Amino acid sequence: MQKQSYLDYKPVQLSLPVRTEHLIDKHDPVVSFLEVVGGLNLKKFIKTSRKGRQQYDPEMILRIILFGYMQKKFSLRELEEACKVDIRFMYLADNQTPSFMVFQRFIQDKLTKNLPDIFYEINEFLIQKEKIDTTSLYVDGTKIEANANKFSFVWKKAVLNYQAQLFIKITKELNQVNKLLNRTFEIKEQYDSLDLSEPIVALLSTIDRIGVQFVEGKGSRKTSYQRLYEKLVEFQLKCREYEVKLSICGTRNSYSKVDHDATFMHGKEDYYNKTGIFKAYYNIQIGVSDEYILHYGVYPNPTDTKTFIPLMDSYYERYQEYPKIPVADAGYGSYDNYLYCVSHQMTLMMKYNMYKKEKEKQFLKNEFKIKNMSHEHKRLISTTGEIYHYSHDYTSHQGVYPQIKEVYLHQPTEHSPSTCPKRITRDIVLLELQEEAKKNLESEEGIDCRVQRSIQVEGTFGDIKHNCEYTRFHRRGKKNIETEFLLISIGYNLRKYHSKKLQKLN
Repeated sequence: MQKQSYLDYKPVQLSLPVRTEHLIDKHDPVVSFLEVVGGLNLKKFIKTSRKGRQQYDPEMILRIILFGYMQKKFSLRELEEACKVDIRFMYLADNQTPSFMVFQRFIQDKLTKNLPDIFYEINEFLIQKEKIDTTSLYVDGTKIEANANKFSFVWKKAVLNYQAQLFIKITKELNQVNKLLNRTFEIKEQYDSLDLSEPIVALLSTIDRIGVQFVEGKGSRKTSYQRLYEKLVEFQLKCREYEVKLSICGTRNSYSKVDHDATFMHGKEDYYNKTGIFKAYYNIQIGVSDEYILHYGVYPNPTDTKTFIPLMDSYYERYQEYPKIPVADAGYGSYDNYLYCVSHQMTLMMKYNMYKKEKEKQFLKNEFKIKNMSHEHKRLISTTGEIYHYSHDYTSHQGVYPQIKEVYLHQPTEHSPSTCPKRITRDIVLLELQEEAKKNLESEEGIDCRVQRSIQVEGTFGDIKHNCEYTRFHRRGKKNIETEFLLISIGYNLRKYHSKKLQKLN
């Protein structure tokens, strides 16, 4: 029998069917993916219905989406294409070819509500499988741009200014209505859109009773009744518009017309380039342990200080325990956050805003810094001998916990410098908390925690934003943003599991 030569090869030739899984390498990421996801009962998170035409298997669609995010395929059209040409996706899809709209409808209708449960179910598996040390949680945040134009802003301060000007105009018109109708409609400093309903109805009934004809166009002279009626209707609509904008804004200073949940902030690009441009962002907070994302949060706050307590509250709801050592940078070291950690038996391992500057020469030379002054017998004494006597104390209720502050007044002498401040405020509880945090941070364990925080949590954001080039969300609305970031986090954890698995093999 003549041996077949390679010259007889043809691009398309008949061959026996081969099962797809036999063509996949045993060290391929899809094998690690199935080790994690294959052992979970995903059907309990997805509600199915037998009504209507038969759909794709929801468990199969979910696996394709999760594996796609593990492979950094964030576009649904990329998933559609992968199911046709990538042997791993073909294996997961059982050689079916769902379109991108199938994935979109699945995420929107069936996955958005249940994805957090899937995320924490996978985390529980990884904690048991990888023996993740959950005693230390490394916390940090970053800003990811929203899917909104930078010129779609609405500023709360501007709306309040326009609203104040509108109230003046309404007062002027209501005075005219009172004179014209001989009525006494209430004059206020601030108005609600409903306050104008009664004057409008009264004007309209008077217009119908006396038979005033409305006119339009050039050369037509409007009566005082028509002019007042049109003005009040216009002001009522404007008043309602401002009320809606302020309601959407809430406690924030701004929001986007395109995505109402996005807030305008300065990003790092603006910080380094000094462009002065605000963009719509979401503040994303994560908690990382042993390089895995264990928890997340999406917030409208431009700073990280007020995100720590809600992040820890939601962490406890999911894991039924607090991390013993939450490690964070100086953006989290506030009075409220320290007291929260103390009240929940967590170690103070968060820097405060002056932690680094306290060691600088310029700070040490400033004799009127509270930490450079000595305290004795209700007096503060500077290094040059300037004396501040205790005057009174007061309680501040601006934060979550009440804060007691002591006020000291200066007793000037002939040799007192002109730069000497007249009063100094001292918070003894905050100083003790900062001293405790400093002691923990400078211990051997604290130094190791600071190093690990830089490696783990900042490395996580670096992988997502730089390696995956994920710096802007695709969806809009906080609920959809949470879904999108959860998919990114699951993909990251699965990639990390596969990477660690290969390291053990080598």
